Amino acid sequence: MNIVYVSTLYFPFLGGIEVAVQKVAESLIKLGYNVSVLTSNQYAMGRSKMELFNNVRVSRVRALRLHYPYLTIPVEDVSGLIKKADIVHGWGHTYYFVYSVLANAKKLDRFTVTYFIGVDYLMHHHNPLIRFVGSRYQKMITRRIIKVTDLALVTNDREKKLLEERYGVKSILLPHGVDAQYLETPNMAKSFRREKGIEGKIVAFIGRTHPTKGLDLLIRAFAEVAKDESDLTLLIAGKGEDDYLNKCLNLAKKLGIENKVKYLGYLSEKDKIGLIDASEIVVIPSKHPGESFPLIVNEVKARGKPLVVTNYGSLPYMVVNYVEGVVVNADVSSLAKGIRYALTNTSKFRVLSKPYTWDEIARKLVLIYESIIGRGKA
Repeated sequence: MNIVYVSTLYFPFLGGIEVAVQKVAESLIKLGYNVSVLTSNQYAMGRSKMELFNNVRVSRVRALRLHYPYLTIPVEDVSGLIKKADIVHGWGHTYYFVYSVLANAKKLDRFTVTYFIGVDYLMHHHNPLIRFVGSRYQKMITRRIIKVTDLALVTNDREKKLLEERYGVKSILLPHGVDAQYLETPNMAKSFRREKGIEGKIVAFIGRTHPTKGLDLLIRAFAEVAKDESDLTLLIAGKGEDDYLNKCLNLAKKLGIENKVKYLGYLSEKDKIGLIDASEIVVIPSKHPGESFPLIVNEVKARGKPLVVTNYGSLPYMVVNYVEGVVVNADVSSLAKGIRYALTNTSKFRVLSKPYTWDEIARKLVLIYESIIGRGKA
């Protein structure tokens, strides 16, 4: 089976979709399938137009980006890269780049699959202009990509329901996975604490340092909780916008908690596991309405730790409130209250179901691909 994955961005860009594409593609290669990734040349300065990365063939085509990644337009013919594909699978239905390649694939009579990720979320965006203009673009591109899609996939029940109610499209629910090491690695709390020199209770933030991810909100809430918790430390892991990160660290200084807030930078998967293990709770204080399937949620669940998450996007549907963690409003008071509750009730939380590994997700995808190819031949 010859599979082409279409992703507007790819490594070295490390967003949630891009990581998912990379993990599934590499898992399928290990299973013996022929997989390539067709992506744009955006955010890939210095990378070759064609390269073999972790045994996956990556083709970067010239594209024009109109400020937003969603408005990335291929400016060269991609027919030669997809004409022999059995399956052309697009990741992220809001990207014009993905739509353009899938439309080309349908002209070549290829089977097409689309992962619908973040259905209609721009209608809830905090920026009024994006909310007005962006939501109209998103609905338009959604309708277009539906016309060139043979099979729709979603990552969660909420978006499965939205896609059917608003667009009349039935979809298959297939969540994203985790690396097997998140399920197999022995507890690393002691070694992580020893290596980092951390004592006392730990609250962790693991994610992209970007204004929509709410790190500033977490720092304000943490300052409130720290007034009553003398042995509490906030550890921040991840990378993103340096200016925003510096603003957050300066905010911690202004609030008088700079000695309780530590930035660890970007962590390896091993160190990330250690941080999760060593933490009492992991907090996702997002203010991003497009939170479709943050990978960190399942990574934390795989380690059996509770989460505190805001009620944005699909987050409240991914964490069972007061069982797997706490779901709160995205304001300082609510978040501080949720953190306090989680810290004093850590023993009461439990994970209801362990996540799939990427290899398991890859095998499930193969069955899906075989089913639509079989229908076509029949």
